[in-house]
Amino acid sequence: MSKNLKESVLCPLCGSGTYLWGHPAGERHLQRYRCKNPQCLRQFTPGKTLRPKKYPKMPCPKCGGRMGIFKFLSDGYRLRCNNHIHKDDRHCNHKLNVPLPGKSFKIAKDPIECIETELTAKFSYNKMSFANSSISLALYFAVFRSLPATEVSNIMRELFGVAISHDTVTRWTHKAALNIHKNLGLLSVPKTRGRRRTLTDETVFWVRGQKRWVWMTKESRFDSEQSWFISPRRSTEYARSNFNIAFNSSPCLKNIQAVTDGLWSYGSALNDLGFNVDKHHKVYRGFFERPNNNRRERSWSTLKVKARRFRGFKSDLGLWSFVTLQVYLHNYFEPNNRLGGPTPAEASGTKLPYCHSYWKLFLKFL
Repeated sequence: MSKNLKESVLCPLCGSGTYLWGHPAGERHLQRYRCKNPQCLRQFTPGKTLRPKKYPKMPCPKCGGRMGIFKFLSDGYRLRCNNHIHKDDRHCNHKLNVPLPGKSFKIAKDPIECIETELTAKFSYNKMSFANSSISLALYFAVFRSLPATEVSNIMRELFGVAISHDTVTRWTHKAALNIHKNLGLLSVPKTRGRRRTLTDETVFWVRGQKRWVWMTKESRFDSEQSWFISPRRSTEYARSNFNIAFNSSPCLKNIQAVTDGLWSYGSALNDLGFNVDKHHKVYRGFFERPNNNRRERSWSTLKVKARRFRGFKSDLGLWSFVTLQVYLHNYFEPNNRLGGPTPAEASGTKLPYCHSYWKLFLKFL
C-alpha cells in the first residue's frame, strides 16, 4: 500500500508529487518512487545510475507521437506509434523499420546473392569428353523442355547413342543458368505511357524436404519478369531484396503502382526503399477485386507444373538454376502470346544478336 512521503520528492519529468513504490530488484538499500500524476506515472530511483538506452527514441513521422518497439527483425527492429491505443482522433498505427545501431539493412542487388556456389560458370569445351552438339542437345531438353536430368540421360542414350550421366547433365544445367545470368543479365524495361504496374507474390518450393520461398516481380506492360529471389522463410528482409533487384534493373518501376497481396512484409519493404506506399501500393484482398494479382498467380501454375517433374530439388543451387532458366526463357527466348508474338525483350526494344532461332541465340550466351 502506497504511503505519502514526509520529504517531498518531486517527479523529474513533470514536477508532480510522488509516493513510495518499492525497491529496485537486488538493491534494497535504494528507494523507488512513482509519480502521482495519472498522465505521467513515472517510476524512478534517486541516486541510481540510469541504464543506457540500447535503441534511440524516434518520433512518429505522421502524428509526432512517441514510437515503441513492435517487432524485432533479422537486421533491425520495427517501431509502432504509441498512439495506436487511442480510439479517438489521436489514433495512429504507423509502423517504421529501423536498422540496428551502427548497421544498415541487408539488401541484395542481384538474385545470385541468395545462394552460395563454388561452381565455375565457364564451359571449357576443349577439356570436355563430349562433342559440342551432344552438349547442346542435352541442354535443349533440360532447359527448353524442362526435363529432369535422368530423362535427358535416357533420351541421349536411346535416341542418339550418347551415354551421359545424369550428374553431368545436372552440372551442365547449373553452369548454363550461371552463364546466362552472367552474360545476359536482367531485363531492363523503358519508361512508357499508359497504365502499368508491377505484380509481386511469393510461393513455396521444396528443397531436401525443407521449404524455400520464391519471390518474383512481374511488369504488366511488357509481361516481363523483373526480379526473383529465394529465401528460407517469409520476412521483410527478402521482400526488400526482391523489390530492390527490380528497381535497380528498371528504375522506372519505382514510380508505378505495385500490386501485392496482404502480406505485411511487402508494404514494410517498399517503405524501407523509399517507395510512396500511400500513393502507389495497392493491396488486393480477393481474386475478383480490380486490380489483382491473377496474372502473377497464373504464372506460378505454369512454373509449378514444370517443377513437378523434378519431385523436389536436391539443392538450393538446383532450385535457383531452375527458376533462373525459366525467367530468362520467358523474357528472351519464348514468344509471348499476350504481346502478340515477340518476346518481352523484343517488345521492350532490347538489342540482341540476330539468330535464326531462339535456341541458337541461347547458345551464344553460354
